[in-house]
Amino acid sequence: MKRKTIRQNMKNKSEIIASNRKRLLNNDTPFAIREAYVKLRTGLMFCMTKDRDRACKTIAVTSANPSEGKSLTAANIAISYAMLGKKTLLIDADLRKPTQRRLWKLDVSSGLCDFIAGIWNLELVKVKELPLWIIGAGTIPPNPSELLSSDRMKTFVAEIATRYDYVIIDTPPINTVADAQILSAFVDGVLIVAKSGTTTSDELRAAVDAVERAEGNLCGVVLNDLNMKSMRYSYKYKYGGKYGDKYGYKYSYADPYERR
Repeated sequence: MKRKTIRQNMKNKSEIIASNRKRLLNNDTPFAIREAYVKLRTGLMFCMTKDRDRACKTIAVTSANPSEGKSLTAANIAISYAMLGKKTLLIDADLRKPTQRRLWKLDVSSGLCDFIAGIWNLELVKVKELPLWIIGAGTIPPNPSELLSSDRMKTFVAEIATRYDYVIIDTPPINTVADAQILSAFVDGVLIVAKSGTTTSDELRAAVDAVERAEGNLCGVVLNDLNMKSMRYSYKYKYGGKYGDKYGYKYSYADPYERR
């Protein structure tokens, strides 16, 4: 029975990833969806570092809990920046349950973990027709928190910030493990993804508190998976006060960009 449950869970996750792959932004994405990401991108571009000396270039994307859409949101934010002509890097730093490799169908033998551990060279995948590169998570390690808090990781983030216009980092759920909180301390900004009808106000508050305890710079909260049939407009943009800007949208994407 246990093996059957594991197989079913793996099948369900594969189906979710396949569905999300169709939701990656491209030129055929419906206007309302593209516009929601344009507004999100614009808001992030005006988000300043904690000392307010420059705009945020390295942004960690997390969520309160698993399965709230943070990996897809991180991918689409990276695509949105690249569509603007910005040299962008997307990093899968979820070293426990990585998604970007399967989301993009990356054909790589190593990733962030292998590089930070010093056992393999870093492999980057270039997205076709966009100034966007992707780094997968690589081998799942027994000590992800220790790797992400290492000096080598901090140095790596600082160095790539000088080579790319924007760096988007997909991190684990911040209420589940410490990884996102660790990264919050040395990236320019943090974005929290919440799922409509799923993420509770207490869970969101806990996620915000976790960023603040790490002295991270909270850029805002993205609210996704809204039921747009019950709303008057095709999408909704709402200022969210202390929690930042919230963007609601119904996913309906065309085929994703190919990679090379």
